[in-house]
Parts: sequence; structure tokens; C-alpha cells
Amino acid sequence: MLTHLLQTNSKKSSFLFLIMILLSFHCVASALDYTLDEGKRLFDEEKFEEAKEILLKVVEKEPENPEVNFFLCKVYLILDDYDNSIKYGEKAVKLNDSQSEYHHWLGSAHVIQAQKGSKLKAIFRAKKGKDELEKAVELDSTNVDARFDLMQYYIGAPGIAGGDKKKAKKQAEIIEKMDPFYGANAWAAFYWQGENDSDKAETYLRKAVALDTSSTYSATYQLGSFLQQRKKYHEAAEMYEKLYNQHPDQTAALYQIGRTHLFAKDSLDKAERCFKQYLQVEPKKGAPDWAAAHWRLGMVYDLQGKTDLAIAELEEAVRLDPKNKEYQKTLKEVKKKK
Repeated sequence: MLTHLLQTNSKKSSFLFLIMILLSFHCVASALDYTLDEGKRLFDEEKFEEAKEILLKVVEKEPENPEVNFFLCKVYLILDDYDNSIKYGEKAVKLNDSQSEYHHWLGSAHVIQAQKGSKLKAIFRAKKGKDELEKAVELDSTNVDARFDLMQYYIGAPGIAGGDKKKAKKQAEIIEKMDPFYGANAWAAFYWQGENDSDKAETYLRKAVALDTSSTYSATYQLGSFLQQRKKYHEAAEMYEKLYNQHPDQTAALYQIGRTHLFAKDSLDKAERCFKQYLQVEPKKGAPDWAAAHWRLGMVYDLQGKTDLAIAELEEAVRLDPKNKEYQKTLKEVKKKK
């Protein structure tokens, strides 16, 4: 009897052990369950590299899923991989031609690639981008982001590529009726880039700041950049300092404070502190990267006559971004001073 019980318990233990193993395999499988929803979640959390890896696994299983291809288009565009962004964007619109945002993102990829890629292909790529942006607006007249980007295209593109100030103005009028905040930004862009009327542009930029309820404070950064370009350095620095003091998570404002003092060639010790502090925290997506901060810090050291420190910072900038010609040029110029 005892032997029988021992054998029975042994079988039960073996069975339970087998169940535990199977459950553990199930948990591992669940953890590795690559889904579109998981990719979208990571995208929303701005974990773009992780999102890309998940979405690539999903597209292997579902190559004809237009939404997966669309999100890969978005991820690759944010990661500055324009060829892959266009590849997946074109696949998305091929699979579903009726989605405005698909055409919008694909158009944006074409336009940016035209600006940053081969000059020989720039006009061809730009026109493709324009066509996609126009299609996005045609499919959804309420897509204000697509309409805004189309307006900027009409302002900035040469006539041979479809640039047209009259069309840009028409889009600005429509955008203003749709959304006052977007409208203020649209008119600021129109007068700043299209008409070279700085006073009117500044008026609308200040209106945009007053209307901005976002957590990114994009209008403040736009106005600050505008003030820097107009050499209103004191006002720009004060504005960025106020933003950073009120919202310490806006570390990009720190970078801009340092940049403003660098341009003004004053308060260089403060500029140095700002860039050093900026380099302590991983930049948010869309904010200047560490390479840019090392570059600017190197320029500060150069103005201070600290040539060795300047060279060290500039070399780090080049190491982080070896393709950036501006970094290489500045490093070469500073090295000549030794």
C-alpha cells in the first residue's frame, strides 16, 4: 500500500511538473507574442526602435496588413530612414488607398527625402510628395495636419516642383477656419517663409503661443527660434528660461538658452552650464541630440579660448554623428588655432 501511494504521488508530481513546464512555455510564448497593438503601444510611448522590431515581426506574418505597413512607414520616418519609410508607406497605400493619413505620412517621407537626399532626384521626389499630400487632403478635408504640411510645401517648393504662394494662402485661410491655433501657425509660416514679412510673422507666432494648450510648447519653441534669427537674443533667452523654470521636464529649453547665449556671444559661462546640464539627460525625440550639444559646447569653449576643451567636445560630436559636415568643418577650423 505504501509503495502504491508513493508511486501514485510520484506520478502526480510528474504530471504537475509537466503542467508547470507547459505553463512556463505558454508564458514565454505570450511574452514573445508580436502584435500590432504592442507595436502601436511602443510607438505611442516613443520607443521607436522597439516598436520597429515588433512591427517587423508582425509584417513577416501579415505582409498584406495595410495598418502594419503604415506604422512601419511612420516609425522609419521618425528614425530618419526615408527609403524604408517610403517602401512601407507605398505598400500601405497600395493595400488601402482610401486612408488620408497613409498618404499624408508617405507624402511627408517623399518631401523630406527630397530635401535631404540626392539633388538630382529632388524635384521628382518633391512632386511625388506633393501629390500624396494633395491626395491626403482630398480624402479627408478635415485632416488639418496634412493641410498644414501641404501649405508649407506650396510656400517652400520652387514653381517647377509645384510651389504656389496663392495656393498656400488659400490653405492658410481654410486652416484658420478649422483651428485657430493651427491657423496662427499657418499665417506665421506664410508671412515668415512666403512673404518675408517678419513683423506679421511675429504677430501670429505670439498669437500661437497664447493659443497653445499642448504639453510640447511647440509654439514657444517656434517663437524662440524666430527671435534668435532676428537677433532678439535677450528676449529669446528670457522666454526659454521662463519655460524651463515653469516646466523642468522641458530640457530642450536648456539647450536653447545655451544656444541663444552662444549666438549672442555673451554669458558664455551660463551657456556652458546649460549644455553640460543638457548632456546629463537623454534627449526627447525631436529635441537636439547629444552630438548637437557637444558641438555647441565646443563652440562655447572656442569663444572662451579653451581650445583643447573645444577640440575634445567637437571630436565627440563628430564621433556621435560622423556624417555631419558642419561638425567636421567646425572641428577643422578650431584645430587650426592650435
